[in-house]
Amino acid sequence: MLDRGVYQNDRAKADGHDSMRFTFPVRGISSWHPHFPRVYSLGTGPPILFASKGDFEGRLKTKTKSQEQKIHQLRTDFPMRFIVRNMLLGCAGAVVMLTSAYSQEPPLRCPSPKNEPVTGKYAGYTVRLAPVSERGYRCQAMVKTPVSKSPTGKTVARDWALSIDPLSGTDVNGDGKPELIVQGFSGGAHCCYAYHIIRLSPGLPLVLLIANQVPISFAKRKEGGIELRTGDGVFDYFLVSQDNAVIPQLFLRLDGDRLVDVSADHIAEYDKQIDEARSQLTPAELDKLKHSTYSQNMLRDQMPAVRKAMTVVLNYLYSGREEQAWQALDEMWPPADATRVKQLILERRSRGLLFQAKPKAAAAK
Repeated sequence: MLDRGVYQNDRAKADGHDSMRFTFPVRGISSWHPHFPRVYSLGTGPPILFASKGDFEGRLKTKTKSQEQKIHQLRTDFPMRFIVRNMLLGCAGAVVMLTSAYSQEPPLRCPSPKNEPVTGKYAGYTVRLAPVSERGYRCQAMVKTPVSKSPTGKTVARDWALSIDPLSGTDVNGDGKPELIVQGFSGGAHCCYAYHIIRLSPGLPLVLLIANQVPISFAKRKEGGIELRTGDGVFDYFLVSQDNAVIPQLFLRLDGDRLVDVSADHIAEYDKQIDEARSQLTPAELDKLKHSTYSQNMLRDQMPAVRKAMTVVLNYLYSGREEQAWQALDEMWPPADATRVKQLILERRSRGLLFQAKPKAAAAK
């Protein structure tokens, strides 16, 4: 599931170009607005999008006297030719790393630090993010084709904040042509992210527009292609308050203009969350939950137990093991209420991201 956070800054403060921060008490990490460095956690998996400096802090250990003596002996015995060789290799490696680091342009974001227009090139197309004074919007994205005579180009997106995904300019959907990924954020405490996938070809056709309550990360797969990792935000506030909501994670890829569900390829990640939730659900909590009546107090006194139970059920369901999901629901939920909750889960799921996706087997045909 996706650990959700608590919104701390209001939108008025954001007008002053301050960051909008979300705090994740479970894992102690933070997330920032799209045009600032940010980290989101999908359950127990690695963070996605942009990492903050604090995530890479380390500590140096002081050497003991015996360790210093060993190092001194190694330095004395080590042939000079190897020292010279390693120094040269080290210098060469440093040059390559610095060259690589400076050759990578920072991702475009709006509002920019100076609140000025920013531009970049992707597969020969010029992309410009600029402030805009329109009701409900602060930023707009414009794309200029290599042969365009327009000074600004075609407007392809408007939102409260915009950024360009680093994978833009590559083949995102497997059609052999480059695409542009424009990430939009609407502002507000609980909403919303929009991803415009635009083909970088004459006319700049929109391949797909993906909207979700939680962010999406785009990453290259080892076997080739691009994978999308996110959570099905439609489960926000489902049965419980937002800070206890279980947002099931999703793994998708683009096949042309369609999303393909490849979550079943990540069974191990789902099982890790299932095992963790089961280990934390005590027999006393399970017994109390099983013998409760939802209509009396909506299980307000059992939010942690409800969260753990829903974690098990939804992770089974979203990893393609529907039979095991309903079996787990019957084992954990009040019998008189299990059918109602099952119907609610299916209804929510039908309105989520999977509504746009097709199963992996169907996509292969």
